[in-house]
Amino acid sequence: MRLLRGTALAALVVVGSLLSPHPARAGTPDLIRSLDALVKAFPGGAGLWIGDPGAAQPLYAVHADDGIVTASLYKLALLLEVESRVEAGRLSYTDTITIEDEDVGADGSDELPGTVMTIDAALEAMITYSDNGTGLAFWHVLGPENVNATLAAQKIGGFHVALDDTEDNVATPAAIGAFFTLLVRGQLVSPAASGRMLARLERQRINDRLPDQLPEGTVVGHKTGNLAGLSHDAGVIFTKFGPRVVVAMTWDAAEETSKEFIADVGSLVYGAVLEPPTNARYVAPRVSGAEAGALATVTIAVSNAGSKPWAGTGPDAYGLVWEIEDAGHRSVARGDRPLPLGALAIGGTNRVPLVLTVPSVVGEYTVTVGLADVAGRPLAQAGAATQSFVLRAHPPFLANAVVRMPAILHGGEASLLVVQYAPLPAAGTSGHPLALAYRVIDRAAGRQVASGQVALGTLDNAESGTFFAPIVAPALAGTYRVDYELHQRFFGTPLGPLAGQTASAVVTIEGPRTYPGDETRIAPRIPTRSATPAPSPRLRPPSLPSLPSFPSIPPLIRRSGAPSPSPRP
Repeated sequence: MRLLRGTALAALVVVGSLLSPHPARAGTPDLIRSLDALVKAFPGGAGLWIGDPGAAQPLYAVHADDGIVTASLYKLALLLEVESRVEAGRLSYTDTITIEDEDVGADGSDELPGTVMTIDAALEAMITYSDNGTGLAFWHVLGPENVNATLAAQKIGGFHVALDDTEDNVATPAAIGAFFTLLVRGQLVSPAASGRMLARLERQRINDRLPDQLPEGTVVGHKTGNLAGLSHDAGVIFTKFGPRVVVAMTWDAAEETSKEFIADVGSLVYGAVLEPPTNARYVAPRVSGAEAGALATVTIAVSNAGSKPWAGTGPDAYGLVWEIEDAGHRSVARGDRPLPLGALAIGGTNRVPLVLTVPSVVGEYTVTVGLADVAGRPLAQAGAATQSFVLRAHPPFLANAVVRMPAILHGGEASLLVVQYAPLPAAGTSGHPLALAYRVIDRAAGRQVASGQVALGTLDNAESGTFFAPIVAPALAGTYRVDYELHQRFFGTPLGPLAGQTASAVVTIEGPRTYPGDETRIAPRIPTRSATPAPSPRLRPPSLPSLPSFPSIPPLIRRSGAPSPSPRP
């Protein structure tokens, strides 16, 4: 078992009673005990994934990594694809889609062939009452390859939309759990897009599963799915203790029995206080870079997010533990003992310097930090939150650089970039061609909207100097953060290893410059991301850039026929 990523939650509990129709308030171990008993008594198969969106680890999971035929849960991926295009300005809610004969198959639809609907109305039909004709219309128009590429871009692994009628739509409960976790965090596409998707899911009309036993007025944003032998429901239950993501996928049981089982799962989660023995919130850098093989100090802010104070010593004292994993999730280093956090009141914060030995192999690593008790036992297995960040191990830097980037750039036009540099010992006396790589970040959304590189020149003879180079601003308008760093350049390779520290600047991108005599010239317009296409008839839009196919996931249940998700729901 890994230091911080253990999943054996069920080892904490024993079988308990399910006689009460309204479970009493319970802690995480009590919830697990009840869910274990419920799964054991269920006559079919069940894949469950239950989580607190504020925690790094699921609170409960069984068959969570098994591929299961999704039924109508595949429509979540279509919703994601549409909202991604709306957010990017490539699609509008007022655009239209036509229901064709091929969309109304054996599974049926409430919409007749030839029906023209707005994108908004079609999404509402597909999500709130699980109409199959609109789902298949989106599947045909959007292109399943593009939908799978968007899932991969959102880092939702284990979710595969069928490419044709020889395949099934397949997902793991953990993948559906990741979808809803990102959604409720506001991190699926963007905060605005996440809010729109969640609001639509909250208007769900098929409420005979997760919401069935919940108090009147409980808000649940969810999506159901049915096929012969399959019954699913997945979504977010807003409990009095905060949102909980619940995914329940069942097979090989009667439909009504499955629905009752899923309703029991929703009731148990709603009635539980899902607080681990203690909990924490962390503020850590998203990315930290350091020289391979060297020591690096990263400061982590740790806040007491539990319900009782932490002591400096004794049984109520807690420490910080850490682990480094490589790209294959193999542990390459961990702390010898927990770092003391000291006394901390509820809501209080301490800053802890974390001294890491950076792996000697150049590459990207994941550092995960979490809590441990006074005996040094990590608390992640009991549901306590963890936090991860990227550690980049780079070769020795070749130069220190001060980059003078203009505060105002003009879209599509070159501006002067001035880079003053001083070589470091690793540069030696040989020549090193250098480039400046940059990324333009939308500060409000925190996402990259453009990138590029500027060839600078050659660092030679271990001498200080200045590079002058043109930087052409992307065709954007507004104020952005620009992250940049020196890279080595090699013949035939756009960029090589890092050669200098990453830095940032805030710039404003405006329209093209004007000069005397330009008053009568019409300046070219810089398109903004808010532009939306005009409504169009049903046409297959341009495909996204090709990405590697998502690996096939062997489902627990296979079926033949078209990838449509069943008559209802």
